[in-house]
Amino acid sequence: MVNLDKLNWNDLKYFISVARSGSLARAAETLGVNHSTVFRRINNLEDALGAKLFTRLSEGYQLSEEGKDVLKYVDEMSTRVDDIQRLLDNNNEELRGPVGLTAPHNLAYCFLPGYIRDFQDVYPEININLLVTNADCDLSRREADLAIRSCSAPPDYLVGQRLFSLGWSAYAAPAYLEKCGRPADEIELAEHRVISAHVDLTFLPAFRWLEGNVPRDCIVARSNDLVSMSALAAAGIGIAILPDDQAKPSLERLFKVNFAQTSDIWVLIHPDMKRCQRLKVFKDYLIRRFREDSLFERLSL
Repeated sequence: MVNLDKLNWNDLKYFISVARSGSLARAAETLGVNHSTVFRRINNLEDALGAKLFTRLSEGYQLSEEGKDVLKYVDEMSTRVDDIQRLLDNNNEELRGPVGLTAPHNLAYCFLPGYIRDFQDVYPEININLLVTNADCDLSRREADLAIRSCSAPPDYLVGQRLFSLGWSAYAAPAYLEKCGRPADEIELAEHRVISAHVDLTFLPAFRWLEGNVPRDCIVARSNDLVSMSALAAAGIGIAILPDDQAKPSLERLFKVNFAQTSDIWVLIHPDMKRCQRLKVFKDYLIRRFREDSLFERLSL
């Protein structure tokens, strides 16, 4: 039996996120909270509804039959609430309130903290909620307000502006180069220690090329994350092929590679939110800061 006194409507967004992702961990990443918060919210909701919404399996959370029925209604409710919220926010001209920004790991770690600090010096009442993930966030459902993503063009349901283009290059630590020498081009990589990708990233052209052209015994380490690959290279373990936003003082950029596609980086927004002033001000600021950043000016040469 439903206990309305215990029912917290905010728990429904946790239910939707777990239902879509099939995992507490992935839901927590999407929502920008910790695993235990999602676990507690799901338990609270099941207790309030008097029903088990999920079957707990070793590989994740699977909707029960009751959970599937509940999801149909919750999805409809959530869509209407999101539509109303976008309508109200789009006409909000106040330069105060929250802005949800999602960005990939390296941009979030190395660039955005300083940008956000400077922005809030000017607009202290605009609060930036940063969600660090490479996963797609649903801007229609306000999982984020702005998204920085790599894509050839904005999806049909979003609008955006291109920030910059990233090439890919070979990088190594000075200590590695002193010990093992400096390859002149990609052909000479076969004579060096190379850091490649875990299976999660082998769909990228750079790592497909490495797997097909560098002997297996030359690949001395792998990772499923570009930031950790750059850290492995900075530690002197080997040469890594990385997008150029990974450039840092502890790495030398050896040469551009021709086997990796240039990545266009965009800032995306839902079209219903284009008039929201706090989003517009922050979006325009991000575009200016990225385009003026000396790193991207150097790398575009």
